[in-house]
Amino acid sequence: MKRMTISLFQIGVLFITLCIVLLAAFWLPQTAAYFSKDAPEYAYLQYPLLGAIYVTLIPFLLAILEGLRLSRRVALNDAFSDASVLHLKRIKMCAFLISLLYLVGGLLLNALVDMAPGIALLGIIIMLASLMIGLISGILEELLRKALEIKEENDLTV
Repeated sequence: MKRMTISLFQIGVLFITLCIVLLAAFWLPQTAAYFSKDAPEYAYLQYPLLGAIYVTLIPFLLAILEGLRLSRRVALNDAFSDASVLHLKRIKMCAFLISLLYLVGGLLLNALVDMAPGIALLGIIIMLASLMIGLISGILEELLRKALEIKEENDLTV
C-alpha cells in the first residue's frame, strides 16, 4: 500500500511538472507575443521576462528532481539517512532561490514600468509559495538531522 501511494505521488508530481514545462515551452511564448502586440509600449519586455521565467524554471526542476529522489528513498525504507537530509537541503535552497529571483525580478519590473496589480500579485504569490516550501523544507531538514543524531546515539548504546 505504501509503495503504491509513493508511486502515485511520483506520477502526480511528474504529470504536474510535465504540464508546467509544456506551458512554459508552448503557451507562454505565444501569450507573450500576443501581449507584446496588444501593448506595443511594453514589447521590449517580452524576451527579458520570458528569459527570467525560464531561469526560475531551472531551480524548480531541480527541486522536483530532489523531491523525486527523496520519495524514492522513502519507498526503499531509507528515509532516515544523510542523503535525505541533503535532498531536503537542496529543495530548500532551490525554493529560496526562486523566491529571491522573483523578488529581484519584481523590484526591477516595478522600477522599469508601472506594473499592473494582477501581475504583481501573481509574482508575490509565487514568491511566497516558494518561500513557504523553503521554510518547511528547512524545518524538515532540521528534524531529520536531529532524528539521525538520536538514531546514531541509540545505535551506539546498544
